[in-house]
Amino acid sequence: MNLLKDFIKLEAASGIILVFAAILAMVIANSPLDKFYDLLLDLPVEIRIGPLLIAKPLLLWINDGLMAVFFS
Repeated sequence: MNLLKDFIKLEAASGIILVFAAILAMVIANSPLDKFYDLLLDLPVEIRIGPLLIAKPLLLWINDGLMAVFFS
C-alpha cells in the first residue's frame, strides 16, 4: 500500500497513467479484441438532472468533455 501512496504523490503520476492507458488502448484497438473496444466506445452514457438529459456515446464524452478539461 505504501508503494501506491508514494506513486500517487509523484508529480508525474498522472502522466505515467495517461501514457499506459494510451498504450493499452492502442494494443486493444489493434488486437482481436477491437470489436469489444468499438462496442465500449459506442456505449451510451447519459446524465439526467430533472428534465435535462444529455445522452452521448462514450467516445463523444471523451472527445468533448474530458479533452476540454485536460487541455484547459
